[in-house]
Amino acid sequence: MIRKTLTFIVSWVAAPAALIALIFQFQAGILAICVYALFILLVVSRLMTLLWLRPMHCEREVSDDAVAVGETVKVLVTLRNRSFWPILWMYAEETLPAKMPVGGTTKRLLFLPPRRSFHLHYSLTLTRRGCHSLGPLVLESGDVFGLFRKCWIVPRLDFVTALPPYRVIEEFQVGQERRLGDLAAERSIFEDPTRIRGIREYRRGDSLRRIHWKCSAHRGQLLSKVYDSVLEAGATVVLDFHKDTWAAARPTEPARPSHEKAVEIACTICRYLCDGGWKVGLFSNGRDPLGLPGITVAQARATDSLGETLRAASRRRRDDRLAPVSIRARRSPDQFAVIHENLGRIELSDGLPIESLLMGEIPYIDRQQVLVVLTGRVTESFVVGMLRARELGYRMMVFVVDNNAAHDAAFDAFVPCGIEVFNMDAEWRLKEIATGRRVV
Repeated sequence: MIRKTLTFIVSWVAAPAALIALIFQFQAGILAICVYALFILLVVSRLMTLLWLRPMHCEREVSDDAVAVGETVKVLVTLRNRSFWPILWMYAEETLPAKMPVGGTTKRLLFLPPRRSFHLHYSLTLTRRGCHSLGPLVLESGDVFGLFRKCWIVPRLDFVTALPPYRVIEEFQVGQERRLGDLAAERSIFEDPTRIRGIREYRRGDSLRRIHWKCSAHRGQLLSKVYDSVLEAGATVVLDFHKDTWAAARPTEPARPSHEKAVEIACTICRYLCDGGWKVGLFSNGRDPLGLPGITVAQARATDSLGETLRAASRRRRDDRLAPVSIRARRSPDQFAVIHENLGRIELSDGLPIESLLMGEIPYIDRQQVLVVLTGRVTESFVVGMLRARELGYRMMVFVVDNNAAHDAAFDAFVPCGIEVFNMDAEWRLKEIATGRRVV
C-alpha cells in the first residue's frame, strides 16, 4: 500500500512539478504549452479508465442447476451501464470449464450507451460429471487514446452440476437369491398383515380380521393369525472416495476412471432402492466443493444459505475440509434427487479413510439398514473396520471395483463372517446386486 502511494505521488505530483520548474527555469513557453496539454491528456485518460468500470453491473442467469452428462445449459450474461456517460469501449470475456463444447457468444468488444444493457448468450454442453463453475466474468476497458487500460474481475460464480449416469436394474435378468432391502425384525410394536408367520389360540380382544377361519373350522376352536413384525428396511450406500483408494484400481476402460464407475454403481443402487420404496441413505468420505452435503443447490438457494458458500468457493483456496457427505436414510419422493446431485458434485479427497469415518457415523445408522460399501482397495485397516461394523449387527455387502486382487482379499476375509462380496468388473455383474424388490 505504501509503495503504491509513493508511486502515485512521484508519477502525478513530483515529476510534473519538476518538469514545470525546468520549463520556467529555461523559459521555454512553447514546451510549457505542450507539457500542459500532455498532462491534461493523461489526467483525462486516467479518469476515463477509473470511471468506466465502476458503474458496471453484471448478472448471470443459468437455465438449470443440475443436468445429466451430455446435456446443454443455456446462459445469459447481462452487462448494464448504470452511469450517465457512455462507455466508449469495453471487452468482456466469460471464464468457462475447459474442454467443453460452447456455442454462442462468450467474448465481445462492445460500446455501452448510458443506462443501457448488453447481453452475452451462449450454451455449454457438460461432457463430464462434476460441479462446474461459470465465471468469473473478466472486463477490460481504458481511455480512447490507448494510454491506460484496466481489468476488472466480477467475482460472482454460478455452478452447474453434471449428474452421473446410472442404469436401471430391471432391464437385466436380476437373480432372486440375494436381498438388499427386506429384513425380518426381532422386535417391533407394529405388524405386517400381509405376512403370516403362524397361528395361535384366540385371545379376548382379537379383531375378527385376525381370526384364521379355515384353521378354526378344522380344529374346532377359534385361532388367530400371527404376523411378522413391520420393519422399514433399506440400505445406506457407503462410497469410499479417498484418492489412495482408487490409485490401486485398474480401470477396464481408460476413458472412464474407476472412481467414476463407482459413482455410477452407487447411483444405480440408490435408484433401484428408491424405486422399490425402501429407505436409502448415502455416506462418503469424498468432498463437496460447495460445502452443501445432503442438500441440492436449489434447496440451499431457497433457504438463503448459499451466498456465503459461493463466496467461499469463489476464493479458490485449497480445500482441506474433512466433513463427510452424509445423507440420512429416509423414504421420500425427492430422496434420490438429493443423492443424485450430491453424487454429481462429489470429489476425491485426501482426508480420513472410509473405515475411520464410518465408525463415527455408525451410531446414526439404523441397525436394520444394510451397509453397501463400494471401494477400490482392501487394506488391513479396512478389513478391521468392516468386521467391527459386522460385529455390531449390521448386514453388509462389499463391492470391489476394478481390483481383482482386492476382491480376492476381501472374499477371504469377509465371506466367512457373513459379509457378501462382489467383484464389479467391466460387466458390472448386475445379476448379483441385491434384489427382492418390494413395491409400496
